[in-house]
Amino acid sequence: MNPNAPRARVTSVGSNRRHLAIVLGVALVALGVDVIAAWLSGSLALIADAAHRVTDVIGISIAFGAATIAARPATHHRSFGHARAEVISACVNAGLLVALGIFIAYEALLRFITPEAPEPGPMLVAAVIGLLGSGTAALIMRSEHSGFAARGAFLDVLGDAIGSIAAIVAALLVIATGWELADAVASLAIVFLVVPRALLLLRDAMFVLMESTPRGLSLQAVRERILAVPGVVGVHDLHAWQITAGFPMITAHVIAADGADHHRILHEVDTCLGEDFDLGHSTIQVEHVSRPMESDAHA
Repeated sequence: MNPNAPRARVTSVGSNRRHLAIVLGVALVALGVDVIAAWLSGSLALIADAAHRVTDVIGISIAFGAATIAARPATHHRSFGHARAEVISACVNAGLLVALGIFIAYEALLRFITPEAPEPGPMLVAAVIGLLGSGTAALIMRSEHSGFAARGAFLDVLGDAIGSIAAIVAALLVIATGWELADAVASLAIVFLVVPRALLLLRDAMFVLMESTPRGLSLQAVRERILAVPGVVGVHDLHAWQITAGFPMITAHVIAADGADHHRILHEVDTCLGEDFDLGHSTIQVEHVSRPMESDAHA
């Protein structure tokens, strides 16, 4: 195991804080524009967009805080550091988006029952300004959404951009045709585009919190590769999980044949895990073949 790798990972987790701060500033400005325009126009799409931006401000603030915490070094009390703060922030962020989506869908259905035509002028101006802000924020975050905190923030601003596009289309339809339901349809479009992505983020975050095997990694393939190392006759207690996105861990008990060099086996197993499976954080225990093998039912 490379003792410097966890520190490098923690450093990368906190490297996007400056971009998150910029995106938070953009979200605050866009929120102010949406609130004023929604009050002037009575547009449900803009009310939905403004409510979404409230969750953005909260979610991006949580992501910024999580990235700051995750950047802190490991301690004797937290030997893996604080990287899972961003996983927790992703769960909160996704939960907020899903709850907001349910509320917007409910309000949109009420508008289908009792249609209300919004004022398209303020709605269009606010949506265009919102799209410019959200588009800028999405461009800032586009290359930094591999981690959970940044991914949640990217999902927020992407949802804003989608919402602004939907509001622009609805405003143009109201201007061109006077169709009262355009606003409600646009609101439902925002829900159907944003909520599934939020659920995927929540699923991936829970996947990590449940310490599931990292996606794309086959423990059977890992086992077969370890058994291919000369001198290895068995593997048990093989487990793999993630501390956070891009920070996988693996542990294994390796059974060495009589007369095999334990140091060589340890080196070769550690090397093949890193080179063949990109598992740089491994804990391998080499045991003598005469030691009784423990149950491998949990591997």
